[in-house]
Amino acid sequence: MEDLLKPDFGVLVLTVCNFLLLVYLLKKFAWGPIIGALEKRENQIATDKQTAAQARQSAENLKKELDDRLAQISNEATQKMAQAIKAGEAQKEQLLQQAQEQATRLLEQAKAQIEAEKNKALADVRGEIATLSVLAASRVMEREVKESAADQIVDQVLKEVKGK
Repeated sequence: MEDLLKPDFGVLVLTVCNFLLLVYLLKKFAWGPIIGALEKRENQIATDKQTAAQARQSAENLKKELDDRLAQISNEATQKMAQAIKAGEAQKEQLLQQAQEQATRLLEQAKAQIEAEKNKALADVRGEIATLSVLAASRVMEREVKESAADQIVDQVLKEVKGK
């Protein structure tokens, strides 16, 4: 058992050689592909991070553009509403003015028609009064006056009345 506790230099050298051979083989066949895969993975992660950053920046730019466009559309809608209200008010004022003008015109026509009817009625009354006056005068004088003479007398009386 004591032999087991003593180091054997031949075994030690073979163990060191085996270890070095194992390190060499691992380096040549295993570590290269493993380190290559890790580097490839690291590059892929860096690329993905860069792509994600670009996508985030693009999304932020797009959001800003959409917000600006939305604000512009809102302003345009507000302006169009204001224009529509203004046009409605102008149209309302125009319709009111037209209605007032038409009411004034109808009132003037009614006044003119009333005046014409009044003048016609006065002329009829004057004619009746003249006829009755002539009839009364002819009865008073007991003679019959010709109609043409009566018309002349009526015209003369009307001229005198208008003169006063």
